[in-house]
Amino acid sequence: MKKEQIIRQCYGGMKEKHGMETVTLFHVGDSYEAYFEDAETITRIMEAPLFKMTAANIPAVRISDTAMEECRNRLLDAGHEVCVSEFRGASGRHILKIL
Repeated sequence: MKKEQIIRQCYGGMKEKHGMETVTLFHVGDSYEAYFEDAETITRIMEAPLFKMTAANIPAVRISDTAMEECRNRLLDAGHEVCVSEFRGASGRHILKIL
């Protein structure tokens, strides 16, 4: 399965499970990533740079491990619910399919 398919499937699964309004971050390697609308929300609140993930141009933002607590607190202070996914592959460098 291609990376963009995994991102779309995991993002969609988390939205179904936790609600469309919940901002979801995925633990990937030494940082956390958010995609689509969640990435845009974090960019507005944290002023973190938005970038395009994969050839499918998925909007994404990356938050360092050290900035994660501040990010979560600022999202909560802004009235957002936050979900952090720890589902990772053995290497810790990629997200796994969420069932």
